Amino acid sequence: MAKLPVKPTIIIDTREKPENRLFDPAKPDKDVAGYLVEKVDAGDYTVKEIPNLVIVEKKQDGKELYGNLITNKDTFMRCIERMRAFKHKYIVIQQTYYEFLDAANWTFINPYKRRFSAIKMVESWLIALSQNEGIHFIFAGKVHAPRLTKSILIKSYEWERKRLKLQAKEDEERSISNTQPEQQ
Repeated sequence: MAKLPVKPTIIIDTREKPENRLFDPAKPDKDVAGYLVEKVDAGDYTVKEIPNLVIVEKKQDGKELYGNLITNKDTFMRCIERMRAFKHKYIVIQQTYYEFLDAANWTFINPYKRRFSAIKMVESWLIALSQNEGIHFIFAGKVHAPRLTKSILIKSYEWERKRLKLQAKEDEERSISNTQPEQQ
């Protein structure tokens, strides 16, 4: 097994518009080895060094979730299928849960009373996807979404790096014990 670097490289999907990115690839960051803008099969952010470890899909708000889960459900479900290849799956929403539940933020749905059923429908989908697909939905808010996304990616990488290091050590010990002659 090749030794993994201490810091991960975060990949930003090419489809993520520069003005909507949580990270600026040109800006140095002491916590990561760097940022790359490359195509990601599923989601918006992942770690280069360990493919299929962790994926983060970013959503702006309840309106985007509604569009994905209700209006463009087939397209979104194909994205969910691609996310199955990843061990850790997250959808980070740039809206707090309080903001999500506030019917005043759902002005794209009228009349006002229909907003509550739309919120309930999206919430039901989030629970189902969490339970059936193992996706973690995090309502981080606009301010905390970049920090939390970076933390998810870095911590997932650090834990996997430690696990692989321990596994390599155990494999080496097992190999040594299998090659030593039995003592009588």
